[in-house]
Amino acid sequence: MEEASETTKFDHRLLEYEKRGTLPPTNRNHNVPDFLVSICIPTCDRPRMLDAALISCFRQPLLPAEILIGDDSQDRKSAAIVNGFAQQTNVDIKYWKHSERIGQAANLNWLIDNANSQYLIFLHDDDRLCAGALKILYEAWLRYPGAQCFYGKQYLTDYIGNILPDRTEGWNHRYFRTREFAGIQRSNLSAALSQQIPNNGFLIENELARKTRYRSETEIGHAIDADFGIRLALAAGPHTFVYVDSFVSEYRLNPDSISQSTTLNRREDVLYEYIEKLKIPADDEQARIGFLERIAAAAALDAARAGRRRSAIRIIFSTYYKETLLSRWTLYRLLCVVSPAIGERVKHLLTQINPDLRSDRERQWRRFGNGS
Repeated sequence: MEEASETTKFDHRLLEYEKRGTLPPTNRNHNVPDFLVSICIPTCDRPRMLDAALISCFRQPLLPAEILIGDDSQDRKSAAIVNGFAQQTNVDIKYWKHSERIGQAANLNWLIDNANSQYLIFLHDDDRLCAGALKILYEAWLRYPGAQCFYGKQYLTDYIGNILPDRTEGWNHRYFRTREFAGIQRSNLSAALSQQIPNNGFLIENELARKTRYRSETEIGHAIDADFGIRLALAAGPHTFVYVDSFVSEYRLNPDSISQSTTLNRREDVLYEYIEKLKIPADDEQARIGFLERIAAAAALDAARAGRRRSAIRIIFSTYYKETLLSRWTLYRLLCVVSPAIGERVKHLLTQINPDLRSDRERQWRRFGNGS
């Protein structure tokens, strides 16, 4: 993977900048007046990772017009990081320290409401933009006038930022981010239901983002990124989603993140039922089936943990649930329907017998799958 080697080279240079306490040199002449972008970063108690995310924004040959940061942290460490950057760059940095934690969805909506540029890029505080991300997205914007959403491939990295080549390849293949899908998508909705749109690093019209907005965790569970992408597709004009077959962002497998948590109930059953009931064109039905099949196992478990027994059983015995009904993991979920506490005890016993089972099967399916 050629891009990985280029990123590694850059990271060595980045370490040198960090040792000297300075940013890579920036040149405002590289900015394009008619292509102004706001990078929106919600953050919460990750100052070191926020630092890396911000450095990735400033290493762009084409700089953003502004960077907006909404801080849900309990302390002022992230504020100190932001202040250090503000003294070294001529990019406009806007920072808000929320007096009380407002949650990811509300934080993102706050940033949308306060962004001034025509286009937005969302970046999680533990992820990074690739070195040429803005330039890649700008060139796609030039090539496809009238399009409203642009996105590319993601690197998967481990906790400290090392690229995982095999998982990266399977990840992008699984979500239809390969060469044959490059360009304008046949259907915005099929692209979104296929989760071709990554969870961050995509370029979106500000007006469309404001019209769509993120729904709260109480409305749709913690899978707010997938829900936002699907509703963007419904709100956008036809044939306005563009996939670029280049690496744009890095997605860190952070054990502290919502997606990697094995204890948090993400309430994917809420998202499952929303997609199940959504009225869509017949041409998008296959994409809906694929989406429901991807999250059915996790949705069944989340419903069971939430005490929604009928919903959990209905999902397990639906055509979308692809786990073998006689498997140990289906047994585990059925036990969770009866009692989540009993289910967890059985799971603990199974992992004592075979440590390889320690990570829940549906987590592996949802995150990596088999690349097909």
